Amino acid sequence: MKEGVADLIDILTNLIQDKTLDIYPHFKEFCLFKEKGLRKDAFRSLNLFINEAEAWQPKQKKEFAHWLFKLFEESVDIHDVLVHPLEENILKPILDEWLYENPKDPQPYRWYGLFLKTENHLKYLETALRIGGKSEQKVLMAIINYYLNFLNFSFHHISEDAYLGDISEDQDIVLKIENLSKEITNVDSRKYVAESVNYYKNLLSDWIAFKNEGKKGFLKWCADNGKEYGWTNSYYYE
Repeated sequence: MKEGVADLIDILTNLIQDKTLDIYPHFKEFCLFKEKGLRKDAFRSLNLFINEAEAWQPKQKKEFAHWLFKLFEESVDIHDVLVHPLEENILKPILDEWLYENPKDPQPYRWYGLFLKTENHLKYLETALRIGGKSEQKVLMAIINYYLNFLNFSFHHISEDAYLGDISEDQDIVLKIENLSKEITNVDSRKYVAESVNYYKNLLSDWIAFKNEGKKGFLKWCADNGKEYGWTNSYYYE
C-alpha cells in the first residue's frame, strides 16, 4: 500500500518547480531534458553534473542528497530521475560516507532502504526503524508491505492447491506484522494492515485445517466450509 499516492506529484514536476534546483544547473538541465523526453541530452547533462558533484566537499554532497531524497519522499515516478549513473556514482557514495560518519542518523538508512537498489534494503529499513522509532512511519509501512508481499507469494496459487510457503515461517511473519502494526499512527493504514494480515492469518489457518483433513481441492473445501475469499467465487456447485 502506498499512502496518499493519488495526492502526490511526479518527481520531475516537483524538482522543476523547486527553486533549489537552480543551485545545480547541470542537474536542472538533466531534469528539463528528461521532461521533454530528450534522453541523450539528459544523460549528457547528468554526466557533467556527476563530474562536478564528485569534486564537492562532504557538506555540499550531504545537502544535495538531503534535498533530493526529501523530494523523493514526496513524489511519485522517481525512476524518471533515479537513474543508474546518479545512484551509483553520487547517491550511494554519499550515503555510504554518511552512514560511516553518523551511524545513529536514521535518514541515510531510510533512503537506502526505500529508494536505492540493494540486496540489503530490508536490513537498512529495520535499522532506520530501530534508530528512529515511531517517527519512521514510511519505513514502518515499507517493512510491513515487504512482509505482506512475502505472504502474497506464498498464497498466490492457493486456489490451485499450490501453497508456496513454509507454514512455520509464514506464521512468524504474521506475528511480525501484527507486532509492527501496533506502531502505525495513521488510522487508514492501520485498518489496511489489520485487514490484510487477518486475510492471510485466516487463509493459513484454513489451509492447515484442509491439509489435516487429507482432502483434495482447497477451492471446494472452502466452499463446503463457508470460507469466503475473493477467489472462491469462481467455484460453483454442480
